[in-house]
Amino acid sequence: MNPITLIELDSINSTNEYLKKLTVEEEMHEGTVVLTREQLSGKGQSGNFWESEKGMNLTFSMLWMPKIQADQMFLISKAVSLGIIDALSQYNKEFKIKWPNDIYYQNKKLAGILIENQIMGNKLGYSIIGIGINVNQKVFKSSAPNPISLNKIIGSDINLHDLFKTLIEQISIWHELLSDGSYDEINKQYCKHIYKCQGYHTFITNGKSIHAKIIGVANDGELLLKTSKGEKLGFYFKEIEFEVTE
Repeated sequence: MNPITLIELDSINSTNEYLKKLTVEEEMHEGTVVLTREQLSGKGQSGNFWESEKGMNLTFSMLWMPKIQADQMFLISKAVSLGIIDALSQYNKEFKIKWPNDIYYQNKKLAGILIENQIMGNKLGYSIIGIGINVNQKVFKSSAPNPISLNKIIGSDINLHDLFKTLIEQISIWHELLSDGSYDEINKQYCKHIYKCQGYHTFITNGKSIHAKIIGVANDGELLLKTSKGEKLGFYFKEIEFEVTE
């Protein structure tokens, strides 16, 4: 990746939207990062609101321009997720990647990733990667069912600058692996860190329950399952979810 160009803001509606606008208006280079102390209209998957108290958490967006095919674009999510996991491992080894784009501690959500891609034919033009991590926030007021912060996990405040530096360093390592075509290593480590990757669990699809185990995630984002009866199934985002009661 090119050397990081950091744009720091005090308050903005959305780092993804800000970076997207910059990319349209002028020539931006890969590695541009927009970091804000306050994000007023942060979004998660499906347009969900991302709650973040000013100056307490990390909310930022990165510009990537990986030379990969459009049907391999979920490799970006895998690489970014692994970088976040590696950065967080200094605090705890129990963080997991909940498909498709969340970071969990036990059964609670610590971080979310929102990736917006520009497709050019069958290739990926660029990706804007929004990352929100709950760091020092102690009280969550939104209706989100299961938020948690690093502070609540380890019981003390964390230096945001130091954590941000580590995150950029670790994510950049996985960016280089992606650029080098190390897809097998990315997939191997991603499967190793998937939330509830061990054993069989209950999933809901089309209003019905299935008992299955995760056997992988394809490079286009398809979740691959094997049922307790031996049937192999594949699902994309919004087609399946974990049973909430688990």
